[in-house]
Parts: sequence; C-alpha cells; structure tokens
Amino acid sequence: MHVVIAWWDKRRTAAVGTPRPDQPGQAAFRPEGPTSFTHEFPGLRTGQWITDPAADLQGLALIWDSAASAEVFLPAVSERTFGCAPSHRWAFELRGAPSPHEDAPGLPAELELLLA
Repeated sequence: MHVVIAWWDKRRTAAVGTPRPDQPGQAAFRPEGPTSFTHEFPGLRTGQWITDPAADLQGLALIWDSAASAEVFLPAVSERTFGCAPSHRWAFELRGAPSPHEDAPGLPAELELLLA
C-alpha cells in the first residue's frame, strides 16, 4: 500500500478563491470522517480528513493500492477538494500490507491508528 499525507494551508486555499471544506454548504466533502470519493478514483482504498488548527492546515491521509495510482489521481483529488495542489505532501510505502486483491478484514492496525 502507498500512503499519501497531504496538507493544504487554508490561507493559501482561500487566497485562490476556492471554497474550503470548513465552509458549510460549499465543499463537496465533509471535513470530518472518512472521505466519500474512493469509488471515483481507481486505486484509492480509503482516506481521512485531517486538521491542524494550530498551523491553520487541513488535509487528507489517503491510502492507495500503489504509488502509480496516487501519482495519476492525486491531482484530481486535490483539485476537487481544495482547488489547488497541496502545500505539503509526504508519501511512503507500507510494507506487509494486504495486496489490493486479497480479502482482508480491514486496514493494518498502524493505518487504523493513523486514520482514527
């Protein structure tokens, strides 16, 4: 599995005139809970909104089947949710996670903890 943590600076997002997910009625997705667009982007297994109010950042933790899927579809996810590329982004591989074709009861405990 490929994990991408992406952060958007809310001041930057507001400056480009895009609706922010914390503005009621304007965002396509809720800023709390799991993201609801996994069925729209091939290879995206799950995602979770994340916030850092002290730094005025909002973001997504996204779990992909592969780095290739993330590279192809992350720009579309970014545009749809925030209207611009992330301010900060980290990506890493999670070794030993079930493959996308295995029947697994859920995500590895490490990812459940990250997304909690």
